[in-house]
Amino acid sequence: MGTSSRLPGPKNAGWTSAKDRLSRWTPDASSRPDQLVKPDRQRAEAIAIRYQQALRDALSADPEAFGIQDATKQAGGRLIELLDGLGRTNAPLARHVAAQGDADEFVRGFVRHVAGDGQLIVDAAIRRASRRIAEDLVASGGPVADPGHPTRLTGELFCALYQAFFGEVVGEFVHILIAENVKIAMPALIILDPTDVVADFVADQVMKVLPSPCAEAAKRGPEPTRLADVAKDLLTTTVTAALGLGGSELELAA
Repeated sequence: MGTSSRLPGPKNAGWTSAKDRLSRWTPDASSRPDQLVKPDRQRAEAIAIRYQQALRDALSADPEAFGIQDATKQAGGRLIELLDGLGRTNAPLARHVAAQGDADEFVRGFVRHVAGDGQLIVDAAIRRASRRIAEDLVASGGPVADPGHPTRLTGELFCALYQAFFGEVVGEFVHILIAENVKIAMPALIILDPTDVVADFVADQVMKVLPSPCAEAAKRGPEPTRLADVAKDLLTTTVTAALGLGGSELELAA
């Protein structure tokens, strides 16, 4: 990140409480990232919600904190443009990104366009989130498995990637702050990184409260509606919901 000093998290009691609970959590040796034992799953969910609440409280007090709202909204607009343009001959930007030669070049071009070259914490989170989306696109069977000949995204995939992106941005943002601010002492035999697990739960929980362009398009009636236009209309609502500011209440897990 270009600095040896720790990156500050939200300065509120909720953030301190979340850090304390995470630092005292030692996962069971039998837990795996894709198969947590029940107590670890419950612990991770509870800690993830506390981090979300602490971030929400910080942004409620200062909407411009971390630059996360504005940066995420701008990146989301660029993401919509690229996803909508893949496979369309009249979309020069998407065609340029897709025609870079191979999967690795596509991923780099995709990340560069969506995330830009900002140096804030949120910019790093956006880069990580956009990389995950790009890697899904180039995976075997994906619409950009052959970068030179991308195919159009189905509506279902467009909406899934749209929601996944904003969940990943918030999850990665929390991940970076945790990594810089929480010291976790793990026994040598523990292979599960609590930081990764909590960040994944944050992303999952965020995605559950996000609006879907597909569902919104269906509400608008029988006339065909471009999902990209619907997604753009929902962009501000999506960002505020992702950050816990859209009126959806988070319930603390037991």
